[in-house]
Amino acid sequence: MESFTHSMAEVQPRKSMSFKRLLWKRIWQHKVFYLFMLPGIIWFFIFSYVPLYGIQVAFRNFTFTGGFSGSPWAGLKYFRQFFDYYQATELVRNTIVISLSKLLIGFPMPIILAILLNEVRRVKFKKVVQTLSYLPYFVSWVVVVTLMQRLLTPYGGPLNDLLASLGMERIQFLYNTTWFYPMILGSDVWKNIGWNSIIYMAAIAGIDQQLYEAAKIDGANRFRQMWHVTLPGIRNIAVILFILSVGGLMSAGYEQLLLLNGPATARIGSVLDVHVITSGISGGRLSYAAAVGLFQSIIGLVMILVVNRIAKKYSDVSLF
Repeated sequence: MESFTHSMAEVQPRKSMSFKRLLWKRIWQHKVFYLFMLPGIIWFFIFSYVPLYGIQVAFRNFTFTGGFSGSPWAGLKYFRQFFDYYQATELVRNTIVISLSKLLIGFPMPIILAILLNEVRRVKFKKVVQTLSYLPYFVSWVVVVTLMQRLLTPYGGPLNDLLASLGMERIQFLYNTTWFYPMILGSDVWKNIGWNSIIYMAAIAGIDQQLYEAAKIDGANRFRQMWHVTLPGIRNIAVILFILSVGGLMSAGYEQLLLLNGPATARIGSVLDVHVITSGISGGRLSYAAAVGLFQSIIGLVMILVVNRIAKKYSDVSLF
């Protein structure tokens, strides 16, 4: 019995050593791909993992003289302050409503655009549409909101002038509770649809063309090919991106809401992102802002874990 135990103890290190050698051998074989990954890994390490050290600010009475570790400990003081804040429920509700609306409406739009562009056979027209749909992504929200103000203003705006020429009443599109959500969702989709469709177009380009040929032989028309070949071909990518998108459910977008929200729409347009920035930078309450930001991150992490588990159970596709 002792000899058997001794032999098993020798086998375990041998297995671990062979696994390590095999792992390093595979890494060396694919070293070019790992070199491509290196800048992304460095970026995430510097801007996503190193700043985690500053999380402790949410649990301290932060002062510039004391720094991160020298400031006095406050525990859950600032979390309680936020939950006792009279607008806390309103901020959370507005953030979830806007983020969920963007997710439900904005998430399928890039998929639809990618599929439609894939069906276009005229290359020049396809490139023009792609370019026009990508460009808004590179325009800042300041410029986008300025354009919206110029186009939609009831005092000389082209759209309202057109309505007036048709005998219709002029409409106050911006800073109006009736049109607030349509303006938020419409501008967000317009700005991001082209850029977000790139990864779906890449996934469609990777689908085996023999599947389309087989579908044609079976008598499938263009719609049937799209439904039975294209959509299943990008399903895994769509599920993964959906899981990642759910993680931003507590983040409605800082710049857009800061610029498009006003006193008239504050009741439905005040969100956590703007509250964190104004509290931390304008109000100088860094510990309080860090606590609210950490609350957002924790909810986002929980949502990713829950949705990832559901996706893994029902579709066999998950992040981990």
